[in-house]
Amino acid sequence: MTDRRLSTLAALAALTLAGCGPSAKTADASETPGAQPATAAAPASAPKADTGLAAYVGHYPFDTVNGVAWNDHPVVKAGIARTVKDADVRRTIETLAGPAAPIETYEGKVAAWACEAHNCGPHQWSVLVDPATGATDVCYYDEAVDRDRSHWFLAAGTEEWRDGNCQLGQD
Repeated sequence: MTDRRLSTLAALAALTLAGCGPSAKTADASETPGAQPATAAAPASAPKADTGLAAYVGHYPFDTVNGVAWNDHPVVKAGIARTVKDADVRRTIETLAGPAAPIETYEGKVAAWACEAHNCGPHQWSVLVDPATGATDVCYYDEAVDRDRSHWFLAAGTEEWRDGNCQLGQD
């Protein structure tokens, strides 16, 4: 009789615990400590949650918003790293040492423009981030490389050269 009670109690405890978690463990779940359960990936076209980058509009890139400067924001850092494959260009863009304009919205993206101190006209860049998805386009202008065109690194993984420098909205 005692064995039967223990078996019943153990079965009830197992059923109760199985219903407590967010989901039941499946037979093929990893037994590795610290492993995360598999989740379904969102479709590539599905927009992500708002990145919060719109809060930077009107501030300079070196200003902090909620304690974080523009270039230190995880979405901006990840976007630049993902888009700009040239390490020297990426290092230059990630610096806050030079002059900058207030962050603005440009063609639906949150955009920051900056340049090299004491060499601003000939050496400048812009970072444009889609505030809904984090997709990042980067413009890099170096007059010593091409005085008439800027080098664009696009979120789609492509690069192109466009007429002019990286100052947005100029015609």
